[in-house]
Amino acid sequence: MPHDLFIHPERISDKPLLFEGTARLEDLPRLEESLANDDFELRYKVTARLDRQGRKVVSCIIEGFVFLTCQTTLEAFRHEVSIDDRLVLADDESRLPPIEEESDAEDYLVADEPLSVADLVEDAVLLALPMVPRKPGVEEPKETGPKEQGTSPFAALASLKKRPK
Repeated sequence: MPHDLFIHPERISDKPLLFEGTARLEDLPRLEESLANDDFELRYKVTARLDRQGRKVVSCIIEGFVFLTCQTTLEAFRHEVSIDDRLVLADDESRLPPIEEESDAEDYLVADEPLSVADLVEDAVLLALPMVPRKPGVEEPKETGPKEQGTSPFAALASLKKRPK
C-alpha cells in the first residue's frame, strides 16, 4: 500500500473513489509491536463517496489474519480480522451530530485535510485487536492465593493507622 494514497474530502462525490490491495508490515508500522511476528495477510477495500443524504462516507473493509501473542501462554496464535467500518466525514465540529443521535453503525470524524488510506487501515486494525490477546480455548488465569471474604482492601491500612507510635 503506497503511502501516497490519500482521500481528499473536498473531492468526494457521487462517483466512488476506490482504494484496494494488500497491506504490508512497512505500511502499518504502529501495528508491529502488537503482533507476534510479521506473518500476516490483510486485504483492504476503502471506498469514499457521497451517500443519499449528501454526507461524505468512507467505507473501510479489511479481511485477513494476524498472529498475536497469548498473554496467558505466551504462544503465538492466528487471529482472524474482519472489519467493516463506516466513517462519516464532517468539515468541522459544528457539523457533527449530537452524541445521543450518533449511530453505532458509523463513526464521525472531522476531516479538514486529506486522509491517508494507510492510516485509516492501520487505525481500524489496531482498534479491532483485543486489548489482552488470548489463544482460543485458553481461559483467563484464576487468582492465586486465599482471598478473605468480606475483607475490605482498606482494612490493612486501617490497622496500620491504629498502631501506637
